[in-house]
Amino acid sequence: MMNPVYAIVLLSVLGFSQAEKKLKVSLYYESLCGGCTDFIRTQLHPVYSQFADYLELDIVPFGNAQYEKVGKKWIFKCQHGPQECYGNVIHACALASNPLKTALDFIYCSEGQADRVSDETFQKCATEVGIKFEDLKHCTETEGDSLIVANAKKSAKVGYSWVPFVTFNDEYDEDVSKEAQEDLKGLVCKYFADKPPKGCPSPKVVPSVCRA
Repeated sequence: MMNPVYAIVLLSVLGFSQAEKKLKVSLYYESLCGGCTDFIRTQLHPVYSQFADYLELDIVPFGNAQYEKVGKKWIFKCQHGPQECYGNVIHACALASNPLKTALDFIYCSEGQADRVSDETFQKCATEVGIKFEDLKHCTETEGDSLIVANAKKSAKVGYSWVPFVTFNDEYDEDVSKEAQEDLKGLVCKYFADKPPKGCPSPKVVPSVCRA
């Protein structure tokens, strides 16, 4: 049985009084974080694929990186090295220039490869989802820095210290976030409990008591 206190917190964070609106799910992550890969592959992508009409996704690749401007050039240092910075900017470019579902399909594909941030991986996944790899590369050389700086500033406003960091309707609660990483579908179904989307379990009907 759900803890009553947690149930109240869940209702508050997810905003059940606005259940007719979309649920905003924000993911702050980095391209070579194992936990981020797991969340994208096992939770975010399959749940969005099933409930896209009910969700508003905000996907922010940056994570625990650092940045500074030296002269006219931006310098980025990522937790898992330069290759992660490259992965972050490729993901950011995919998100900036494609429909969300296409970009998420690309990220899902890339995160499932043995080498998650190689050009070979990005070429393969771009072809699979219908993106031109050349466009992504061009973006990294033209818009990439500004996209990552924007993500850095957005991340700083949220103020997280680990990833994956997940918020709902721009609110963070540790217990709700932990549940999302294990059962995001369950959370979505709870949010739309009044009118469950197709694919959510039907509400349990408690039999009435028969008295003599």
